Amino acid sequence: MLKLPRNLTPELFLEQYWQVQPLLMPSALTRVRPAITRNELGWLATLDDVESRLVFVDRQGSRTRYRAQVGPFSFEDLEQLPKRDWTLLVHDVEKHLPTMRALFRHVPFIPDWRIDDLMVSFAAPGGGVGPHLDNYDVFLCQGIGVRNWRFSRDDIAECAEASDDLALLSEFDGEEVHDTAEGDVLYLPPGVAHWGTAKRACITYSIGMRAPEASDILFELGGSTPDAEEFYRDPDLTAEEAKPGYISSQSVHRAIRILGDQANSHHKIGQALGKLGTMPKDWLKPDDATEQEADNALEYLNNGGRILVHGMALIAFDDESLYVNGASFTMPANAASLLGMLCEKRSIRGTASLDVGHVEMLKWMLQHGAFEIPETS
Repeated sequence: MLKLPRNLTPELFLEQYWQVQPLLMPSALTRVRPAITRNELGWLATLDDVESRLVFVDRQGSRTRYRAQVGPFSFEDLEQLPKRDWTLLVHDVEKHLPTMRALFRHVPFIPDWRIDDLMVSFAAPGGGVGPHLDNYDVFLCQGIGVRNWRFSRDDIAECAEASDDLALLSEFDGEEVHDTAEGDVLYLPPGVAHWGTAKRACITYSIGMRAPEASDILFELGGSTPDAEEFYRDPDLTAEEAKPGYISSQSVHRAIRILGDQANSHHKIGQALGKLGTMPKDWLKPDDATEQEADNALEYLNNGGRILVHGMALIAFDDESLYVNGASFTMPANAASLLGMLCEKRSIRGTASLDVGHVEMLKWMLQHGAFEIPETS
């Protein structure tokens, strides 16, 4: 877990900082492990099913502009990059390299259904993506190198002239400015303007949160879209809600408050939240097992075999339903402990001791892309 500063406990962090104010955590990690190298990140950026971007910083006197290119990139493109003023960003790294999910264990006080992805960026000296803000929480974990961060809770104006490709803000001095070195972590709540620039070539690991929009929840419910864009918020989050895979009843009540008069029943809104919370990007959805493959996998498990949760699979559950990759299933009795173990360990071994309802649930999960399909020849 992150080493929180000033004798903060997870409970105090959630009470005083979560969705309230930024927090710099010097030496919160001894080292970022597991880590990824610049070459490994570059290799990911050459793959068709990996979302990647290059952002270049063009400086002409006092004028700075940012331009983006979307991957995949060729090895030749990456080898010909200049010595400075660019950043390579790769999204969903943990879905392509499942061992990188271990970085999520540094924030065990955040419910894992709220964690969207691990984005990793390599920035040459002078590289950055410009001043901007996000609509979600993020923990920015500094790997190798040094990055200068400035952030502000002021209302910073947008700057259309800064880029044709990116939604950026006007440059600002910032109420706080920090240089982060390996092991430092910066937490930023939604809506806080921030601006990072590499002082030395650096790698940054961004643990970003998933915040469904009210309009998306209403779409799942078959309702109308609200006039104002509003994102799911949980400033009253408690550490007790952070159980592996679990969507708490409090989470559903928060969604109900966001929807206001357009709210449907607790059950329907819970289902919409669960589906959205596990909805994969189209190009990241795992393949579903056929019925025969699912039966073979269950037989393999019954004989003591072990199968892994698919690296791209998203799994969550509440008190009534199980959610896998945007689909829902009525949860059988006494399944919460099994599902919690699955979400924590990302694997399962043996089914001989499971009752019929749990085995049927596992078969449904296999047929919705939850697991790697074992070779059972």
